[in-house]
Amino acid sequence: MNMKKISIITLSLLLAGASAFAWSKKSENLGNLGRTYISISGAVNTAKYKALTGGTASPTGAQASAVINAPILKPSVNAFRDISWAGLDGNIFFNYDYSNSIDIAANSVKFNSYNVGAQLTPYLNFETGLPFLKAIKPFGLGYAGYEWASLDFNSISESDNYFVYGVGAGVEFVLLDEVSVTPIWKWNGNAKSGLAAYQEAGVEASYWVTDQFCVSVFWMHNLGREMPGSLDLRHSDVIGAKFKLGFLR
Repeated sequence: MNMKKISIITLSLLLAGASAFAWSKKSENLGNLGRTYISISGAVNTAKYKALTGGTASPTGAQASAVINAPILKPSVNAFRDISWAGLDGNIFFNYDYSNSIDIAANSVKFNSYNVGAQLTPYLNFETGLPFLKAIKPFGLGYAGYEWASLDFNSISESDNYFVYGVGAGVEFVLLDEVSVTPIWKWNGNAKSGLAAYQEAGVEASYWVTDQFCVSVFWMHNLGREMPGSLDLRHSDVIGAKFKLGFLR
């Protein structure tokens, strides 16, 4: 299945998900968790690779993603109308990653990958009543999906696809009704033989300009991973922005 077909299917799923979950009710001290929204993001990825035979390279690549998030169980609403301290969100996602050219010695390598999947995010909801820290929301996450990857090595192309999955945790601090800060950690695994799992840690700051529109900036640090062949990723940093369209009614 080629990239065009995958993109059309993913866009259709994103639009269907937005329509299916647009029942979310407005509440105070909301932040991002417990909110229905579509998110589109773009970022640059500065990485450092090391060849097993010696030599390093530091290319600047790019990343993009699209997400539809929706509350499945929302504090004080519907099935959780008597529970104000917990909730559960679900989302579907599409991610794209481009490494740019990794030039070491006489070799040139490029990676491209994209994946689709779904994620569940259970969280606790502690409202403080303070004017400067509205709520604290510790959360966990688990996701599963499928990834398509391609490798260009000195103009020779190879491709593969495999199951991906991961878990993570973090805390959303709702500073004001419109502003939240969220540190997060993730462990990312896969079913590809020889492709190691990796960990990420980072933070996102979000500002809901209105109930319908949000701007976020984020940073994620990859702690490195062993890779098939003669390259290892020592570390990378992804810095970017997200634009979210909310559905609160």
